Amino acid sequence: MTYKDLVDRLLTIANSHAIVELVGYGNISDIEVPDNESPPDYPYVFFNPVNISNDRREFNLTMNLIAMTQVRDKEQNEIDGQSICIGIIQDIVAKFIYDTTVSDPLIDVVTPFTITPFKERFQDDVVGATATLTINYGKAIDGCNVPI
Repeated sequence: MTYKDLVDRLLTIANSHAIVELVGYGNISDIEVPDNESPPDYPYVFFNPVNISNDRREFNLTMNLIAMTQVRDKEQNEIDGQSICIGIIQDIVAKFIYDTTVSDPLIDVVTPFTITPFKERFQDDVVGATATLTINYGKAIDGCNVPI
């Protein structure tokens, strides 16, 4: 299992979610924001890699999982939107952990993890939640795998 394999699996899960309209990956500055032409579709899920740690026994990928949606200016809509985004994060993590079609006993999400609700004002108002996930791949560093 490589870094790319783990990221591809996360992106596939997010893209197959029933209500997610847009999925992205990259630096925080890569998050799509509205322009005059076309706003991003919501709910929007974005994966932001934080770091990778390796030791002789395991590989740990830490990634921010951000889910956001657009709401109107009413307080209850903000809470509803945050609740929906928390549910999306929980769905993605559950699918990653429990999907038996790609089950690998060496891969796990470190729990507990924290989900933080937010409200941001860009060109449009969005609310959502972010979770910092650490994915543990319990395989030692292997000098036999050629990265090509």
